[in-house]
Amino acid sequence: MSKINPLLFGIICVGLITTASFAQGLQEGFSGIRWGTPIDDLKQLQPVGSKDAVDYYVNPTVIHKFAGIEIPHVVFGFHDGRFFVAYAHIDTLEVFAQMKSQLQADYGIPLVKYLSESGEPSEYRWKKDPLKLKLKVQKYTRKMKLGIYYTPISKMVSESQQEKYTESGIRILPRGKPVTMTHTQLLEF
Repeated sequence: MSKINPLLFGIICVGLITTASFAQGLQEGFSGIRWGTPIDDLKQLQPVGSKDAVDYYVNPTVIHKFAGIEIPHVVFGFHDGRFFVAYAHIDTLEVFAQMKSQLQADYGIPLVKYLSESGEPSEYRWKKDPLKLKLKVQKYTRKMKLGIYYTPISKMVSESQQEKYTESGIRILPRGKPVTMTHTQLLEF
């Protein structure tokens, strides 16, 4: 009978504990903000837009992490002033693949939605109370994002309506005083 290498066994245990604690942490909130937290408690967030009873905020000074993956562009959504959704905009296919792999490890095999024309997967969905997670690739723009919804609050908001708004109306930069633009000559002829 062969012995199990104690170092290998330790690495496997740490990996399992890290994965379990990540999934458990996501159940509590995202990027250090607990689900349902009032916006008044989060002075570091800056408004970027609103629609109906949903307000959107960013923290431009923070690079967020999702399972150890750095995500610079995250938009936080608040319904009636309470945190209920985080949209993480994904810049590369590698990050998309890492996120998909991590989500499958934590939440199992997703429900997959396919594009009718090409048959390519366009959306992966996981549901584990109190969360709904969507990893998407936009049909025409090929933009990628992860949406993490806290369902006790998101049930009050039409997710598809809110997603359309974030795809067309959210600026990553915070609102503020208009900035005077200066003209710079790039080339002289």
